Amino acid sequence: MELNTERIVTEVPQKEIVYVDMVFKSFEGIAVLTVSKRKPGEIYLDVTKGTKKLVLDILKDLKSEFPVKIIKA
Repeated sequence: MELNTERIVTEVPQKEIVYVDMVFKSFEGIAVLTVSKRKPGEIYLDVTKGTKKLVLDILKDLKSEFPVKIIKA
């Protein structure tokens, strides 16, 4: 079990946040999603070193459905 996490900051259309959350929940444990309270559409994905690449790959795949901007990886 890895204890150190990193945060990926990304922006998606606000109406897609629930969908993105469900995608990551379906993969059980690869990321914990938190929604920004300051900037609409900005989400934080807490990942481990072992899951970071998979999470970034999923975000790239989601770009085919709606705009996804990776602010910090």
